[in-house]
Amino acid sequence: MMNMLKKIAKGGLIGLGAYLGYAFFTSNVLLHYKKPKSREELEEKGLPDYYGENEDEGPDKAAFFDTQDILLTLHLNLIESAKKTIKFANFSIEDGAASDLFYGKLLKAADRGVEVYILFDGKGHNLFGISNGKYWALMAHPNVNLAFYEEFDWLRPWTWQNRMHDKYMIIDECYVLTGGVNLEDAFFVKDNEEAVYDRDVVIINKDPDRYDESVVKQYTEYFESMWFHPYTSVRPSHIMERYKQLANETYEKLVSTVKEAEENNQYGAGRTIEWEEHMYPTRKVSLVTNGIQRWKKDPHILATLGRLFDEAENSVIFQSPYVVPSEEMREYISLEHTSAKIFFITNSMAVSTNFPAIAGQRKYLRELSNDTTQFYHFQGKGYIHAKAYMFDRRLSLVGSFNFDPRSSFLSQENLVVIDSPELSTALEESLKDIARNSVPYNDYAEQLVEDTAENVPTPWYKKFILGLAYIIFHPLESLL
Repeated sequence: MMNMLKKIAKGGLIGLGAYLGYAFFTSNVLLHYKKPKSREELEEKGLPDYYGENEDEGPDKAAFFDTQDILLTLHLNLIESAKKTIKFANFSIEDGAASDLFYGKLLKAADRGVEVYILFDGKGHNLFGISNGKYWALMAHPNVNLAFYEEFDWLRPWTWQNRMHDKYMIIDECYVLTGGVNLEDAFFVKDNEEAVYDRDVVIINKDPDRYDESVVKQYTEYFESMWFHPYTSVRPSHIMERYKQLANETYEKLVSTVKEAEENNQYGAGRTIEWEEHMYPTRKVSLVTNGIQRWKKDPHILATLGRLFDEAENSVIFQSPYVVPSEEMREYISLEHTSAKIFFITNSMAVSTNFPAIAGQRKYLRELSNDTTQFYHFQGKGYIHAKAYMFDRRLSLVGSFNFDPRSSFLSQENLVVIDSPELSTALEESLKDIARNSVPYNDYAEQLVEDTAENVPTPWYKKFILGLAYIIFHPLESLL
């Protein structure tokens, strides 16, 4: 009997080892041999293509919001304004107050006849489990449609790296919200020790007669291409009998959470945003996305940034949670070929919580310092998660794209490109505020701002973890 158990255990270990080897090889090693289209083959647009004609106003107005006390309010206000449809796509949603308010608000919108479409990354949502009440509350509503992009598949590990990192919402044929915000409490709770600082853009199509020129149309077409793609699993409108009571109870709880938050103005739920007070005119607004592919995607966003960097004449200011310019990325983008001044703003080792990515950044610190005018490391409370790129104080790009190999080649990403000198001026001030809470890497190089923060030493335990991450992920840089 004991010999049989030993044989079974041995066989199980051999099987597990074989599966882990198979999974690692097909989800990681094979990626190195998959090549996307080259920069020349992609033939991306340049700066003049994203500029509006003359100084005429386009059909869209745009505003950005970057304080924690308003980011959740943006979502809730836009849902409240919906009359026909809500189309929502997001990479990550976690259990918490923000999640409950968001689901409750969507269900209330569905109650008044709005058709709601929710598209989550297949591995980043909080609806796992057959007895998940939120899942069944959504599934039970006739006006709610739920789908997941590239769900986890044990048998096809090569699909594991194909993630949907987008975060955007489309309201009717009028509003688009996009940026880097995940629906997690840390993005919305002011003065939280784990506070995450991000930025969302809201775009309004102010001229319905020019809808075909509006970026709202581009986002709608992108959403539909994702929703109806073979990689997306759309849930059928069905609820199992034994979960109907759970669905009803969860629905009542979520709706009550919204009512209580609005009455007490928690998380800004009772606040109303006057959109026109925040809006800037635009000459043209465009959308850039990566190709919808498994393995390595055609890096449309990276190649577009590469051309914009080459063509910038005066200045480039951009912000990313981490900067990992891998060798493969540099086939599409170079920091040396531009005559413009380049200012980077990213997290320091002392504040970042993404140890693999910040360890990857550490490898390129000296190179980045040499290739840029100034390289800033954020030292404030919490850490920055926002992604923004500004060219020649006219073109502003905001979205989900991190400056790393994963965003470049593995994830679905989007950047909205806004031609608006007025919005660019405001965005520059926002970026300078972050720089003032940062430390310049090179004290003797030109500065973006005069006053900067004091250097905060990296705790010893973080140095240890970062050193370990540097060793482990050095050969896996393409996954960072």
